[in-house]
Amino acid sequence: MFQILSGQTIIMFLMILVGYVIYKTHLADHEGNRSISNILLLIVTPAMLLDTLTSMEYSPKILQGLAISIALGFVSHFAAIAATSLLLRKKEDDPDSGMERYLAVYSNCGFMGIPLVSSVFGAEAVLYMTGYMIAFNVLIWTHGLIEVTGETSLGQVVKGLLSPNVICTVIGIVIFALQIPIEAHVRSAISYIGAMNTPLGMIVAGIVLAETGLSGVLKKPKLWIVTMLKLFVAPAVTFALLLLARNVVPMNDKIFYAILIPAACPAATTGTMMALRYDKDFRFSSQVFVVSTLLSMITIPVVISAARAIAG
Repeated sequence: MFQILSGQTIIMFLMILVGYVIYKTHLADHEGNRSISNILLLIVTPAMLLDTLTSMEYSPKILQGLAISIALGFVSHFAAIAATSLLLRKKEDDPDSGMERYLAVYSNCGFMGIPLVSSVFGAEAVLYMTGYMIAFNVLIWTHGLIEVTGETSLGQVVKGLLSPNVICTVIGIVIFALQIPIEAHVRSAISYIGAMNTPLGMIVAGIVLAETGLSGVLKKPKLWIVTMLKLFVAPAVTFALLLLARNVVPMNDKIFYAILIPAACPAATTGTMMALRYDKDFRFSSQVFVVSTLLSMITIPVVISAARAIAG
């Protein structure tokens, strides 16, 4: 497990290095990075979601497992949101406190979670992990958007629900459930665009890191509080709920860990992208992302080992 984590971390930081070099060689500046971030959030990520959902092989068992995973994915996020709201109070005089709560809840579930789930539990578990990612993408554009912008109006919620990510998620679920065929060239185009999701995300993070650096992170207690909430509290409340849910819904180990592992992953790169898009503290977001990613090489094996010892 450590080998997989370290391998993914090395790959990720090599891609971040590309972004770092891009900024230092003046191939892109802050405004250019904002444009890349917007393309990633509004075009590339929706394409990735659509490609993932429409590429899955259909069976009644998979459909049932996916439905359970989606429900558990939402429950996991709601639990993390509740815990974070209690432990990290939102301050009216601090416009970035919502971003701190966002970073403590939402994880880098795709890039870090998928290789781990795949290697330990196989391809079927990756399909179930898609349920967690569906909940993630719906919630970052509803609850997450409210946290980042500070706007709680009905219009803001509707705006989030009509985001490309949510729309493509709904379309993908319908196509998968009804087994609607997609023309081969269209499918390939969607797949190619979606494949840019991780590289572009890391490049955006690298450009931000080049702008801000990591100086002073040891003197930022809020950064460490957010990081600990993300790496320990979020997976702990998810684990407790999964233990309870296992007595209510049909859940095998593949579904169980397909929800727990992404909940234990470090802070999401989308935090930095949201900060860039809505003029929040992107420096803090990128530092939490980097620090939590490095620490997750230790914390994820600890979380999974503890879960196996308790739950079997």
